[in-house]
Amino acid sequence: MNLFKRDDRHILRAIQKHIWETMLYEGVVVEQLGTVDVYVHMTNPATHLNCVTPHKGVAWIRREDLLDAFTGLQRLGRTPRLVFLDALFPEAFTKQIKMMDLTLEDERMVMVYRPLYGPSMPDELVFGRLPDEHPSEITTSIATTREELATWLRVFRAGYYNTEALTVPANDVQRLVVAVEKGEAVFILAHYQETPLGATRLALRPPTAELEAVATAPLWHDMGLEAAMIAAATRAATERKCDVVFSIALPRDFMRLYRIGFVDLTHVMIFWQAEEYAQPKPETTEQEAT
Repeated sequence: MNLFKRDDRHILRAIQKHIWETMLYEGVVVEQLGTVDVYVHMTNPATHLNCVTPHKGVAWIRREDLLDAFTGLQRLGRTPRLVFLDALFPEAFTKQIKMMDLTLEDERMVMVYRPLYGPSMPDELVFGRLPDEHPSEITTSIATTREELATWLRVFRAGYYNTEALTVPANDVQRLVVAVEKGEAVFILAHYQETPLGATRLALRPPTAELEAVATAPLWHDMGLEAAMIAAATRAATERKCDVVFSIALPRDFMRLYRIGFVDLTHVMIFWQAEEYAQPKPETTEQEAT
């Protein structure tokens, strides 16, 4: 369990609310089953949109509720998973989950921007806060026009999916335009000598903002583009009255985020179904049972 500052639980609740609102925005349907909530997206099978979470305010869950929720997800063609923020629950909660024969499938860091200030020696690489400057060849900009957003989408898909495309569907660009007009997201481009090679998306739900994706064109990883975009996104969030800026990071992203002022606050725990959940037992008649 992390050692929290006094306001950390408030920050955790704000992050939890942000994640919940994002799921609803994506079209997830939620249903309460006793001590758990079931989230389902009818067309998108992604894990973060189809899962079970403890109901708000509970510190334990009933095995029967979890089994019913898992069975329902399986009937919809989803792989049952239990997802929760580790620091919001006592240590005994995780022990209870393991006693239910669930297996920890994944564990992702929730990193929050909390700059670390202190003296530094001349020519020392400063860790723990936003860089004061970047290499002169690297610049960032916020995409706002339809043309800029189309460029952002091409760069993002090239980096994230490793696919090149000269054009992108107009409907996909329109969704970005709407998000900008509603103040729901900021789309940042990174340029090397004026060539766009990096794309970052920042989701805004004041007072929280989530750094959702950081992608660079193939062969341009770790060239300074990522740090420039993360710094620009963090500043954009604070300028838009978002006091909590966070990212759900894979372990490989830990050092990159830590270097510019993000710290590990908690973890998203993902437990998946044990064998007994994978194949629900068929009902048996009295004769078959004997």
